[in-house]
Amino acid sequence: MRSRLFLIAGTAMILSIGMLYAGKKNESWMDKPYTKWDQKQASELFNKSAWAVTKEFRGQVGNVDWNTGKISGAEHGSGGGSIGTGGGTQGVDVPEFSFTARFFSSQPIRDAYVRMLQLQTHYDQMPAEKQKEFDQKVGVLVRADFSQEVLVTLHYHTNDANSQRDMDQWFNTQTAETLNQNVYLYTPVGQIQLLKYRPPQGNTVLGAQFIFPRLFKGEPILQPGATGKVRFQISYQPQINQNMYIDFDPKEMTYKDQLSY
Repeated sequence: MRSRLFLIAGTAMILSIGMLYAGKKNESWMDKPYTKWDQKQASELFNKSAWAVTKEFRGQVGNVDWNTGKISGAEHGSGGGSIGTGGGTQGVDVPEFSFTARFFSSQPIRDAYVRMLQLQTHYDQMPAEKQKEFDQKVGVLVRADFSQEVLVTLHYHTNDANSQRDMDQWFNTQTAETLNQNVYLYTPVGQIQLLKYRPPQGNTVLGAQFIFPRLFKGEPILQPGATGKVRFQISYQPQINQNMYIDFDPKEMTYKDQLSY
């Protein structure tokens, strides 16, 4: 009888330990305080996640479809669109372009951004006084109020120096008025108009900043349980004449059990 009770107790203990282990195994590192993230985790969230999506293209700028990567009017290279610049920077055989759109108004992106700054400045090894000073300067980003606005940032880069110069000049000279018919945010509730614009002005991390209203006809532009895609769309000169869009999946934009954008 005693051995049977021991067996039952032992089995119960093993099951409880197994459940505890399973719970820890399934726990996401994003559920932990952002101050506990390592460099890889913070970088992954900031650069490649549900809130940060990148589109990359290779080939001559003027003839490339910026959504499919296909090139018209020229023979495709082995990379599915790799041809000369046709007037680009000398020495660059195949220009490469990268665009990363981020929902910077979302809590996870701001948490990741601040955590990367912490790691770069060795925040964890700072004395308490220095940490407090850092928090006063940078930590305000974590607590920023985005209850009325949605901020989408667009980081862009190319290995073609001439194209990079042209893009820098273009993005730095735009305004909300000049972009009014060129930039939109599409959500399940409809087409959201651009509200404000901030040029990069040398900010190579965030890039251009596009601000949209958080409400549309009195309702949030994105709500829990929304189906479909969220699309950031831009058409710009001097590099392309077509629309370029970057899609986000709202079903994946849950952070600490809340929809965040």
